[in-house]
Amino acid sequence: MTSDRRRAGLLVAPAVLFLAGFFLGPLLLGVGVSLGHGPGGTPGFGQYTRLLGDSYYWEVARNTLGLAAAVTALTLAIGYPYALILTRAGGVAKTLLLLLVVAPLMVNVVVRTFGWMVVFGRAGLLNALLRGLGLPELDILNSWTAIAIALAHVLLPFMVLSIAATLEGLDPALGEAAATLGADPWRQFRHVLLPLSLHGAITGCLLVFALCMGSFVTPLVMGNNRTMVLAVLVYQQLTVTSDWAFAATLGLVLLALVLAVFWLQARLARRLAA
Repeated sequence: MTSDRRRAGLLVAPAVLFLAGFFLGPLLLGVGVSLGHGPGGTPGFGQYTRLLGDSYYWEVARNTLGLAAAVTALTLAIGYPYALILTRAGGVAKTLLLLLVVAPLMVNVVVRTFGWMVVFGRAGLLNALLRGLGLPELDILNSWTAIAIALAHVLLPFMVLSIAATLEGLDPALGEAAATLGADPWRQFRHVLLPLSLHGAITGCLLVFALCMGSFVTPLVMGNNRTMVLAVLVYQQLTVTSDWAFAATLGLVLLALVLAVFWLQARLARRLAA
């Protein structure tokens, strides 16, 4: 028994060392930096007092959470039907649908973002189509709407693949049994398919939400000072003001917000499963 535990410990040791070195190490370093000196702050918890005492940073935190929630909801609304169609397709159609959904991941984030800028620009594709239809032009380039659409475009694969993996594992006979008992397609979806695929949807929501909270290239390039999020604010504190202590504080607050949402979603998942 002792040798089995020792063997198991040796097998787990590389993963533990890797996590300790590349996750816990930088995290502890960030905590230490946030408690140090920096422009506009004082030693100790001065950086946190500075953050909590300014309404601007509260507004940026709300914007970040709101953007992540909107992108998550958008990808879920599009991704669930797409995943359902993907799992029920076969042959070449399934391959094409899968290629279509993962294609955004094959393009560099900067190139992809500039592509959306071309689409949403004043002389872009969207306004060209509107002019052709005789409709008024839209100026949404530097807006939350444009940023949310661009982020949903690249994060959609994480939602689709998470849900599709769950749907693929379901027995098709369950739907047939429900139909035999008199359930129409809507009742089959509501009472059989949706509850059994809920874990995949929750996993997709967690992935999309976390990735959206940490995204800064798309909001930085497509937005402006009115569309500020925490990740962009951290980037500016590091590169513009060189305030490492406050940047570390903002990064830790961003991490805390993500973990808090994860905890709430885990509690919700347990209640739905009960």
